[in-house]
Amino acid sequence: MSEEPSEKAFPATPSVRRRQTFVCACICAAAILAWFSPWWMGGRVLAPLDVMHELLQPWRGTDAQVSVKNHFVVDAIDNYLTYRILAADSYRAEGWVGWSSLTYGGTVQYANTMALYYDWTMQLHRWFDFWTAWHLGIMGQFLLASLGMLLFLRGRGIGPLWSCCGALAYAANTQFIIWVYHRWALSAFCWVPWILWAADCYKRGRKPAWALVPAFIAMAFLGGSLQHCAFVALVVSALWAEEALKAGKSLVAQARLLGRYSAWGVLAAGMAAMMLLPCIAAYHESSQLGLHSTARMGLYPHGMLQPVMNLLAYALQVFPSVVGRPCTMDALKVFKSELFFVAYFGSLPVLIAFLACFRKNVPPLARFLILIGLLIPLTPLVKYLYQRMLLIWILGGIFAFVDFMQRSSPTTRLRIAKVTGICAGAAVILWTLGSLVLAMKREQVTALLQAKFLGPGSGGAFGIFKSWMQGRLEGFVNDCLIWSPQQLIPLALFFASLAGLALTASVVSRRRMIGSGIVAVAGLAELMVFSSRWVTWSDLAKHPLFPVTPEAAALQQHVKNGRIFTSIKSLETHMAETPFLPNTLTAYGVATISGFDSIAKDGMVSPARLSGDARSLGRIGVSHLVTCPGNAPREAAWEKVWSSEVMEIYQNRDAVPRYVGFQDDSSKDSFLRNEGSSHWETLQESSGRENARKIEVPPGIRWIRIAENQADGWKYRTADSAPDAWRPVLRAPDASMVLPLENPPPGQPTTVLMEYDPPLRKAGFVVSTVALLLTILSAWGVSRLKPRAPAEARGTA
Repeated sequence: MSEEPSEKAFPATPSVRRRQTFVCACICAAAILAWFSPWWMGGRVLAPLDVMHELLQPWRGTDAQVSVKNHFVVDAIDNYLTYRILAADSYRAEGWVGWSSLTYGGTVQYANTMALYYDWTMQLHRWFDFWTAWHLGIMGQFLLASLGMLLFLRGRGIGPLWSCCGALAYAANTQFIIWVYHRWALSAFCWVPWILWAADCYKRGRKPAWALVPAFIAMAFLGGSLQHCAFVALVVSALWAEEALKAGKSLVAQARLLGRYSAWGVLAAGMAAMMLLPCIAAYHESSQLGLHSTARMGLYPHGMLQPVMNLLAYALQVFPSVVGRPCTMDALKVFKSELFFVAYFGSLPVLIAFLACFRKNVPPLARFLILIGLLIPLTPLVKYLYQRMLLIWILGGIFAFVDFMQRSSPTTRLRIAKVTGICAGAAVILWTLGSLVLAMKREQVTALLQAKFLGPGSGGAFGIFKSWMQGRLEGFVNDCLIWSPQQLIPLALFFASLAGLALTASVVSRRRMIGSGIVAVAGLAELMVFSSRWVTWSDLAKHPLFPVTPEAAALQQHVKNGRIFTSIKSLETHMAETPFLPNTLTAYGVATISGFDSIAKDGMVSPARLSGDARSLGRIGVSHLVTCPGNAPREAAWEKVWSSEVMEIYQNRDAVPRYVGFQDDSSKDSFLRNEGSSHWETLQESSGRENARKIEVPPGIRWIRIAENQADGWKYRTADSAPDAWRPVLRAPDASMVLPLENPPPGQPTTVLMEYDPPLRKAGFVVSTVALLLTILSAWGVSRLKPRAPAEARGTA
C-alpha cells in the first residue's frame, strides 16, 4: 500500500508536526467544550432526571402520563448519582468514604467495586458544588480520552486530519456515551490511549516515559470497576503482543520484553492497590453470599445460542439505527444482546474496521485489539466480562480506520467505496420495498407486536404504563420505515461518507482534501446523532435531583436513627410502584436493610433471604416498613403511622433500637439467644457520623449491642481511657456489633468512642506508596542506563 501523496511528498518538520498537534488539540478541546454547552451556557445538567420524575415513586406521584427520553439508564438514579451524593456528603462531614450504615445493615462502602470512589473525579466533590464537580469530571475525562488518542495516533505517524478525527471519534464512541452516567468505561479508558502513547514514547528512546506507563495503567485501574481493570490489562497484553511480534525469535529479547511489561504491570497494580485490595476482598465476600449469579448462569447467560446470535448482531454495528432507540424498543434482544452493547464509531469506520481483520497491512496492535474485542465476548467469559468488552474493539477499530485512511492506496479506497455503495444501494432498495409493505400492513404488524410485548405480565419493569409502552412500540414500527428521519439522516450521512471516500481516491489534490473532510465530518455527525438519542440534559427547575417530597420528609421524621424495610407488591412492576427504590434513600440519609449494590457484608441478614417478619427485622434495627397503597403487611406488629396516595409507612412494634445496652451478661446473652425475657436500655449516638461515633452510656451498662454488621476495622474505647486503648469491636452470634465495657465508672455515665479503620485500606495505601516509590526509583535507574537505539517508529507527535 502506498501512502497519501501529500504525506509522502511534503514531510513535515518536527516543529510543524508539533504545531499541527497543538492545533488538533485545540480543536478537540473546543469540540468537547461545545458538547457541554447545555450545561455551561444553558444551565442544564447531564443526568436523566426525567426518569425519576416520570417513572419512579414517590417523585412521579399519581400522574399516569409518561414522557421519558431514555429510561434504560435508570441505574443512574438509584446507584451512580447516589454514590456521588454519598461521596460529597462524606467528604464534607469526615473527609473520606469508609463505612456506610445506609444499606444492607452496614457495608464497607469504600470498597464498592462499582462506585469508583478512587477515580480522580471523585475528589472534585471536595471543592465544588455537586453539579460543577459532576460536569468538570466528565468534561475532563472526555478531554483526556481525546488528547490521549490524538497523541497516540500522531506518534504512530497518522496525519493531523485523521488523528483529530480518530481522537474525537474515540471520545464520542457509543460505549462512552451509553455508560456516561455510570462512568466506568470513560473513567478507565480515558487513560488507555495515554498508556499506548507512553509505551510508544519509551520504545522510541524517551526514557522518562518508562514511569508514565505504569502510572497511566494505575490511573485506568483506579478509574474503573474490577471488570474494566481486566479490559485495561487485555489492552496492555495486546500492546505487549505487538512488540513481541516485532522482537523476533531472540529469547533474550523476548525475556527482556516480558520482564519490562511484567514490571509495568506489577508496579501499576501496586499503585492501584488502595482500590484493588479492598474491592477484590469485598467482591469475593459478596460472591460467597450469592449476590452475583454467574454460577447459576450456565455456560452462557442466554443459552448456548448466545455466541451465534451475538456474532450475527455484529453486522448491525455498522448501522445501529435499525435496532431501535432507548425511547422505542430494543431489537438487539432478539440477538440475545441489548442496546447497551452497541459499539459504534461511525458507519464507514466500523465497516473498515471489520474489513481490517482481513487486510495484511493493518498495524498488529489494531488487529490484536479488534480480535480480542470481538472474539472474547463470544466465549463463556462473557458471563464475567459481559459484552462491554466491545470497548476494546472500538479502540482497535478506530486505530485501524485512521491507519487505513492515512496509508491505503487510492485503488483500495475506490474499490471499497464502489462495492459498499452497490451493496448499500441494493439494501436500500430492498428496505424501501419492505417499508412499503410495512406501511400498508402497519396496523396488523403493530397489533402483532402489541400482543407479544404488551400483553398481561409483559412490558418489563415499567409495563404498567400501557400508553407509554404503546407509544414506544409504535415509534419502533415507524422507525423501521426507511423514510423515517431516524433512518434517513444516518443513511444520508453514510452515503455522504462513501462519496467522500471515493473522492479521496481522486488524482486531484483539492478533491482528495474535500473527500477527506466529508468522511471526517460525516462520521462525527453520525456519532452526534447517536449521542442525541441517549444523552439527557435535564432542567433542574422542572426535574430537581432528589427533592424533599412529603414522603421523604415523613420518612426522615419517623425513621430518624432507625432503619426501613421496603415491601414489594409485585416483582414485575415494583420499579414503577415501589416508593424509593433501593439506594435512593441514601440521598435523604435514611437507612434501609436492603440495597442494590455489587457488595454486601456477611452480616445480620443475607440480601438473598430477606423477609418481612416483624420480629426478625426488629432485632436487626428495622423500625419501619414502607410500601405502596394496597400492600399492607399482615402482621399486627406493623402499625400504620403515615400514608399518602403513593406510599404508606408502618412502624414496627417489635423493633429494637440500633444502640442498646445491657447491665449484665445474662441480659446480653438472653437477648442474643432471642429470648423474650431480656432487658436492655436504649443508648444514643451523638456524633451523627459514619466512621467516628460517640455513644452516650448511662451508669451500670457493661455491654453495648449495635444493630449493624460487624466488620474488621471497627474499634472502640471509653472517652476517659488512654488514646491508644482501642479494642476491636466483637462479632455477636447474629453478626451484629458487640462492645464489652470493662470497669465502667461506678454510678457515672460514660462516653464510648468508635472509629472505623479498615486494615485493608491501610494495607492498600501502604502498598500503593511503596509501588509509587519503586516506580520513581526504577525510572531513575532506567534513566541511568546506557542509551539504546530507539525502536523503529512511523512518526513522532
